[in-house]
Amino acid sequence: MSLLRLHLTRSTFATPRPLVRTFLTTPRLSTDSTPRQDATTTITSLQSELKTAMRAKDKPRLTTLRSLLAEITNASKTAKTIENDSHLYLLLTRQIKASKTALEEFEKAKRVDLMEKEKAQLIVLEELKGRIAVLGEDEIESTVRAVLKGLQEANQKQGKAKGGFDVGAVVGRTMGRLSGPVDVEVVHRKATEIIGQIE
Repeated sequence: MSLLRLHLTRSTFATPRPLVRTFLTTPRLSTDSTPRQDATTTITSLQSELKTAMRAKDKPRLTTLRSLLAEITNASKTAKTIENDSHLYLLLTRQIKASKTALEEFEKAKRVDLMEKEKAQLIVLEELKGRIAVLGEDEIESTVRAVLKGLQEANQKQGKAKGGFDVGAVVGRTMGRLSGPVDVEVVHRKATEIIGQIE
């Protein structure tokens, strides 16, 4: 669901709550006792930008930031907390995809009003995503190759036939090894390319 739709739903059915207070007071469920500097910086940045948007009366930015912070707060109550740039990057990627899908639907329905709001939200989401430095393709490729090498060795020990690698499984293992923000689409592309070379 796009953030605009989520915001409209909450605005209609939910009682307004002080989002910033909720976000700041919600306990994080991470088992890591060492605070992560990048997580604190990211959270502080979003909070600060929310206040700036409020002062500037920038409604599109304000709505988008509030919805993002609500998503982060909700995630903090689950096992999938958003506590660093890597998690935030994935959240932004998902929301951008949802926003583009919603934009297409609004266009088909000729809802110009909602299209304009969705476009404004998309600009903010893409701007935030663009600030996060992602891992380079060289590091991704080397990690994919390392994962495939490990799978090949495991198959040999078990007497299994060569090849037959599942792209999804390779992507999952690669994502688990990479530390830092990463574009999943790049990982998938690299995994597909390298598996094609091996098989």
